[in-house]
Amino acid sequence: MRAVARELRLPPLSTVEELCGVVSAHLDRPIRIAPRRMRVGEPSGFVERLSTEDVIHVEQETSGLHRAHIVCHELAHLLCGHLSEPPSPDEDPALVELPTIDPEMLRLVLGRSHYDDAAEEEAEVLGAELMRVLVLAPGAGTTSQLAPALEHRKGQHV
Repeated sequence: MRAVARELRLPPLSTVEELCGVVSAHLDRPIRIAPRRMRVGEPSGFVERLSTEDVIHVEQETSGLHRAHIVCHELAHLLCGHLSEPPSPDEDPALVELPTIDPEMLRLVLGRSHYDDAAEEEAEVLGAELMRVLVLAPGAGTTSQLAPALEHRKGQHV
């Protein structure tokens, strides 16, 4: 998993948004972060593969650190190829519009692909590696502000 993270050649001042840009370029596919309030029963984040872009839905009422963790985990699913390619709407006659069903409810029920334990573990490991790169980056990035708070200070344990 470290090889995948190294392959991305992250800049030293990576923010989650910059990381999305690098992964987007690596996958040659747009990635957008969509903060929103998740419904009861929804995960705190998930990735939605659309025909034109990938959208990472993330709980808007959470800390910056948790948001970064969620985004890194979902980026890992994309990098590991856990999502199938979406069919083009104009090419798939099996797609049916359901105007009476709330699209948000469909997203809740269908959500992302149901990953097996191996895929979740793989995404956790790579997501943690991506997160580590962000947390350890110097500067004013989203999670880099946490690094000084976690440093071991002379005579103090944090």
